[in-house]
Amino acid sequence: MTRCSVVDDRINELRDAGVAGSLAYRERMDGTMGGIAFICPCGCGREGYLPMKGNGHPQEWSWDGNRDSPTVTPSVQFVGGCRWHGWLRAGEWVSC
Repeated sequence: MTRCSVVDDRINELRDAGVAGSLAYRERMDGTMGGIAFICPCGCGREGYLPMKGNGHPQEWSWDGNRDSPTVTPSVQFVGGCRWHGWLRAGEWVSC
């Protein structure tokens, strides 16, 4: 398990943090949640993005609205690279 670390909403802040499991929230122009950018919790350093429901992407996630200890569904899986697969539940990255 890796605890998520919420960083500033700026993408450069996330990249600079570079800590496995770090995440940053992205808001739409209307102030609603657009998605969550994150650094892979396995430690490979790969960046990922989870678009939230309502963005019109083929794959979208639901978020519980908790900015301190977020939960998203469905699970998160990288295709290619490290192939990490797991969940973000109550602020913890949990491998499958």
